[in-house]
Amino acid sequence: MKDLIIIGAGPAGVSAALYAQSRGLDLTIFEKDKIGGLIGNVSKVSHYTSVIVDEDGESFRKRLEDQIKAYKLDLKYEEVLSLKKDGDVFLVKTNKDTYEAKKVIVASGSSPKELDLKIENYMISHWAKGSEERVKGKLVIVNGGSDGAAKEAIYLSKFAKEVHIVQNQDKLLCIHEFKKQIEESNNIVVHTSSSLEAVTCKDGLIESAKLSNGCEITSKYGLEIFAMIGQHPNTSFIDLDIPKNELGFIDSDVESKIDNLFFAGDLRVKAVRQVATAVNDGALAGIGASK
Repeated sequence: MKDLIIIGAGPAGVSAALYAQSRGLDLTIFEKDKIGGLIGNVSKVSHYTSVIVDEDGESFRKRLEDQIKAYKLDLKYEEVLSLKKDGDVFLVKTNKDTYEAKKVIVASGSSPKELDLKIENYMISHWAKGSEERVKGKLVIVNGGSDGAAKEAIYLSKFAKEVHIVQNQDKLLCIHEFKKQIEESNNIVVHTSSSLEAVTCKDGLIESAKLSNGCEITSKYGLEIFAMIGQHPNTSFIDLDIPKNELGFIDSDVESKIDNLFFAGDLRVKAVRQVATAVNDGALAGIGASK
């Protein structure tokens, strides 16, 4: 029996663990993949207070990992399959065992949405980092116009011959800083009020892509496609009566209406999903669980 189980080792979960353990709670963090969550994949961590210059997702993730080790937090790499409650006890079933806890903080985050376009023998990417050699000198299509998509498109433009941003809204939804960089770039083309309709493949390469605005992007060297069209919450394992919105995000305060159950980070309904708001949720959840 643990005082507290935390599901997810992203910024929200790690923040919660630091605050809860410092207040004397015996806790375990479960993480199915890798520390850091989605932020660990980005090309640059922007606007978070105190990050080092040119901090990327991997270096930020590594510092979270180092912090977990420094504070000797109990971390288990196990996938949580279900979360139930039996009386006053929470039952957390993983792919390896079933655990009991007096309190639970769910900080399982979100996953990238998949583009509704199936391409044989081709995997559509969600992250620019690690794709530098693959896109070098090529034409690239980035689906999405939010902050995350714009930031990754700007990064890809350093290596690609040309980057085409395809946005279904009538304007880019990213912040002014990224809009300005896109406008000043000589190899980023923006297609608003548009979507990717179909592609033509040959010999394992995407030769052309047709957009709903009538534009056709072609290249004999092959196109590369990145989907950055938002996230969906990782909440399917929760076997509890929890309110959700139409997209599946948890519609709850950090401290839920179920006694001793807390939610933190991107899986919640919120106006802003950033590392800063995830860490804030985690701090509130960790302190709340310790009361």
